[in-house]
Amino acid sequence: MRKISPPDPQALRALLAHTIRGSDELRFLHRLHCVALAGAGCSCYQIAAWFGNAPRSVERWVHAFKRNGAQGLRQSHAGGRLRRLDAITGARLSADLAQSPRAAGYAQTRWNGPLVAHHVLARYGISLGIRQCQRLVKPASDSPACGSS
Repeated sequence: MRKISPPDPQALRALLAHTIRGSDELRFLHRLHCVALAGAGCSCYQIAAWFGNAPRSVERWVHAFKRNGAQGLRQSHAGGRLRRLDAITGARLSADLAQSPRAAGYAQTRWNGPLVAHHVLARYGISLGIRQCQRLVKPASDSPACGSS
């Protein structure tokens, strides 16, 4: 029997990578397939090269599967600090900041970092740093353009 190959392996890999990015369930199945290939004797380097993953990622998936079974392959926190504002609260806060502080019952006429921090704590029960709150109210036009000094 003759070897069958796809018309464009690079395009197939790109399609696979794009599809996997679209869903947590598809990412889980991809990781499960990689673990199954490792269990069948393929090296993490071979698996990673074919699918376009880092070999270390494949190793982590194998170890996660050994420790926690299939649940270990489910999407988990990818690193970095966790967000304090979820999407819904962030949208509500954006709507608050689009209005005058007076509409929210404050004496000030403009939002500033300390006022936003107080508002978020009082209204949503979430403590944010003043600097983070300053970034929330800073107009985009105040940001320096790339390459300007």
